[in-house]
Amino acid sequence: MSGDTGSDGVRRPRKLTRAVVGPGPLRELKDLLYEVYTAADAPSLDLIAAAIRADDTLTGAPSRDTIRRCISDPSLPAHQGDAVAVAVVLCRQARWGAGAAGDVASRTAGLWLRARLVNPPGKPLSTVSDPFALEVHPAVSADRIHAARALPVLPVYVERDHDARLRAVAEEAVRGASRMVVLTGGSSTGKTRACWEVLRHLPDGWRLWHPFDPTRPEAALAAVEHLVPRTVVWLNEAQHYLLTASDLGERLAAKLRTLLDDRGRTPVLILGTMWPEYWNTLTSPPRPGAPGDPHAQARALLVGHDLPVPPAFSEADLRALAERAGGDPRLAHAAGHAEQGAVTQYLAGAPALLDRYRTALPGARALIEAAMDARRLGHGPALPLSLLEAASAGYLSDTEWDLLDEDWLEQALASTAQALRGARGPLTRIRPRPGQAALDQPHYRLADYLEQYGRARRRTARTPAALWNALIDHAAASDRQALADAAAERGLLRLALELYARAAEAGEAGALGQAAFRLAKAGRLDEALGWYERAAGAGDTAALRVAARRLAEEDRLDEALGWFARAAGGGDPEALGQGAAWLAKAGRSDEALTWYQRAVDAGDLGVLCDVAVLVASAGRLDEALDWYARAADVGDTAALEEAVYWLRHVGRSEEVPLWWQRAAEAGHVVALPQAAAELAKAGRVDEALTWYQRAADAGSATALLRAAAELAKAGRVDDALTWYQRAADTGDTLPLRRAAAELAEAGRVDEALTWWQRAADAGATSASYQAAAGLVTAGRWEEALDWYERAAGTDSPYIRGKVIEALAVSGRCAVVTAWWRRVGNPADTPVLRGAARELADAGRWDEALAWWRCAADAGDTGALCQAGHRLADAGRVDEALDWWRRAGDAGDTHALEEAADRLARAGRLDEALTWYRRAADAGHVGALGPAASRLASAGRWEEALAWWGRGGERGDARALWCAGSRLAEAGRLDEALAWFERAAGAGDTEAPRTAALHLVRAERWEEALGWWRRAADAGDIQTLHSAPVCLARSGRWEEALVWWQRAADAGVGSALRSAAEQLASAGRLEEALGWFERAADSGDRDALRYAAVRLAGTGRLDEALTWFERAADAGDTDALRVAARHLERAGRTGEADHLRRYGREPRGVV
Repeated sequence: MSGDTGSDGVRRPRKLTRAVVGPGPLRELKDLLYEVYTAADAPSLDLIAAAIRADDTLTGAPSRDTIRRCISDPSLPAHQGDAVAVAVVLCRQARWGAGAAGDVASRTAGLWLRARLVNPPGKPLSTVSDPFALEVHPAVSADRIHAARALPVLPVYVERDHDARLRAVAEEAVRGASRMVVLTGGSSTGKTRACWEVLRHLPDGWRLWHPFDPTRPEAALAAVEHLVPRTVVWLNEAQHYLLTASDLGERLAAKLRTLLDDRGRTPVLILGTMWPEYWNTLTSPPRPGAPGDPHAQARALLVGHDLPVPPAFSEADLRALAERAGGDPRLAHAAGHAEQGAVTQYLAGAPALLDRYRTALPGARALIEAAMDARRLGHGPALPLSLLEAASAGYLSDTEWDLLDEDWLEQALASTAQALRGARGPLTRIRPRPGQAALDQPHYRLADYLEQYGRARRRTARTPAALWNALIDHAAASDRQALADAAAERGLLRLALELYARAAEAGEAGALGQAAFRLAKAGRLDEALGWYERAAGAGDTAALRVAARRLAEEDRLDEALGWFARAAGGGDPEALGQGAAWLAKAGRSDEALTWYQRAVDAGDLGVLCDVAVLVASAGRLDEALDWYARAADVGDTAALEEAVYWLRHVGRSEEVPLWWQRAAEAGHVVALPQAAAELAKAGRVDEALTWYQRAADAGSATALLRAAAELAKAGRVDDALTWYQRAADTGDTLPLRRAAAELAEAGRVDEALTWWQRAADAGATSASYQAAAGLVTAGRWEEALDWYERAAGTDSPYIRGKVIEALAVSGRCAVVTAWWRRVGNPADTPVLRGAARELADAGRWDEALAWWRCAADAGDTGALCQAGHRLADAGRVDEALDWWRRAGDAGDTHALEEAADRLARAGRLDEALTWYRRAADAGHVGALGPAASRLASAGRWEEALAWWGRGGERGDARALWCAGSRLAEAGRLDEALAWFERAAGAGDTEAPRTAALHLVRAERWEEALGWWRRAADAGDIQTLHSAPVCLARSGRWEEALVWWQRAADAGVGSALRSAAEQLASAGRLEEALGWFERAADSGDRDALRYAAVRLAGTGRLDEALTWFERAADAGDTDALRVAARHLERAGRTGEADHLRRYGREPRGVV
């Protein structure tokens, strides 16, 4: 065993490290063994083993390595007897006394047994074989294609880019680091399957834990602290764990953060999946003015750990799919039928789900849409049958309802549950697994893909009153608060209050306070007070204080004080202090002081400084100082500084030293150096030294240094050196460098060099540079160069840069550049260029050029370009050409183009063409286009076209586009079109659009339309934006509308609303409303509010209110606020106030 030699010359064994283990009996066992090992003075493994062999009464016979593992390894010893033997022998060697060995043996045996019986959460990964138990989507069946062939439960896997990144995270965990990764993406994009696949890369010995019973967050919270190292935490659909109506999610997030940081449980690997909208909710900071930060812990846990999964296969992915499809007919089928790369969605049955939904009979469709809306509004995935049945009537017309069969519900449920080619149906019953609690009634789950489809496509659909009724009566208790929030955000305040009340009855503690917040925000504070009262009665300790604050904000301070007092009486430690603060703000200082005193008496010591400020502001500084002293006594050291501020503020600066001394005498260590500094400032340096010494004795790291600085400032350099030396004895090199600087400033350079040398020997990388600078100041250049050379050899780029900068401005160019060529580091050439630039700015051109040459000689071609650029700027173009030529010879073709540009600007176009040609011949094809542009500007069109043509021939499609654009601008449109044609043929997608715009300017509309069609067919989205706008502005509305529809069909989200806005601006509001309607139907929620504003702007306010209501129903939180503003402008203030205070009611009776 390796060891260290002690002072007695005896080789001692190196002490074992303590085992790092998570909470539980194993940690207690390891702590006991390490305690007795330490008490025995850490004997060698050989000595422990020999003692065990010599004792026949011990049943264990561990080897040296087993003994080491017993003491220092985080694993459980394989045999109880080995652990007991080690403990007994160590106890004897520690001489713990008679009977101690027996006690230790008994404790060790008991802890070993308890640790052995612990069953950590999860199961061995080697036993995990069912992907569907981990919620991997089943794939569509391919039985119709290969009925006779047996297939594995999952299709052959095709890896994509995110799989490699996920595997890298898993490998880090295997190497011993705890890691977390959350795969984000839409439904059925392959997130869970990717997590399943990465499990194959984990070695034997890992476990997998998938908490879900009784609920996901409850199961996770109950067991997360008992996880052991090498566990995978499986959080599929992690929003169900973290995005909860109560604080369960935040508590779990905090526990998971602790898990990731717990060395005793390292490594663990947390794998999660989540839809992007949930990720955004959990990771977005709260909006300004929002109450609290409901997802602070989740945000801290998640941010930086997301791994996006793309919604579609890329071209490379599709090629890989084609290569592997031969091994699995399901892949082959998906490859042939999936649209736009949506392979995973197709495999999960997405197209069939949509077909089933779209063709469902009215009863089945009603159930599916009720489920979609319930999930969209915030209900959990388990939907009670009673909820679906009660809500479904709102999704059926009177005729549809009347035509339903008596057993319509059974028929509809059977239809929606029917599997689709092996995949889950639209709405399927949740069946508890053996061992899970039975549900009180049937519950159903909506297919993920339909849920996401509903969120997008039913975003602006009206929510029937029947659904809100059903949610109030039948929603799961744990979901009611989230549903109440959704109702409140939609202006349905009465319904929200009912849901908050139901949530509170079910034990959701925060629901009552949230209801009160909603009422107060609506201006109904007196009603809110009743809810705050109920919240306090339900155990919300902050509710009374929050109510008081609301009253104070409404200038009802006397009422607020009563609530603050009640909160304090109920044990709220902050209530009295907040009441005092409001009194102080109102100018009622005497009352405030009384409240502050009560707060302090009640134990709220955080208000001591607030009291001090109040008293000091009233001109009673001596009283304030007493309060500041009390604050400092309880640990608020900032109070001391604040007291000093007040002393200076009122002109009592002479008392500051005494204040610091009093504070120091009272035991505040921070005051010691402050007292010393004040004494030194007053010229009482010797007294200050005493205080600096006391500060140093109390552990101040800077006291000795500050004392030395004060002595040096007083001209007592030799005394200062003594203090600098004492400071350096602590191992810091800064005192050595400071001492050297003081000596150099005093003209004692040789002595200073000794101190700088000591600092350099101790590892201070800047010491050599500082010594060189000191020698330069003293005019000792030759010696300085030696020190600069030493500094340049340091590993610090910063120090090397400082050396170069210092040398550059030294004025000794020849000496310095020769020195650089001998010792320079090529990595520092950017600094050389910087130095050269500074010299050029100062007009020291010869020196600047010398430094640029040094950088270029070190391989920095950028220095050649920079030199040429700066010379040309100074009018020295011919000299610049030499530098650009060297850069071109070194392979920098852009330098050749810059030379050409400079010559052209100087009117030397024919010379410039030579340089452009050299750049193109060297491979920079892009130089041909600028040459052509120069020729065209000079009126040399035929030559210009030849140059553009050469660019096109060499693959530069942009050159062809430029030719077309310049010709069009010159009025030669027909020639331009030929060049645009060539550019488009070479792959320039902008060419057709540009051609169309030039044709529009020439009012050649039919030709323009043809070019626009070509551009759109080539995938140019910009054309879909610009073409309809151009057409509309020219009055060609019918054609414009066709193009806007085409843009919408191509996925341009704002196209329909843009059409509506243009129509409305043109005074065609009735047509615009139809387009607004279509935009809303496509999921554009903002279209509803835009339409409402347009109607209100034309005086059609009652119609506008309907649109505002629809916008609010779609979740637009601004809609009702804007509606109220329009009502006020119309003089309907009563309606506006009612809308703000009470919100709205849904259509239908509730």
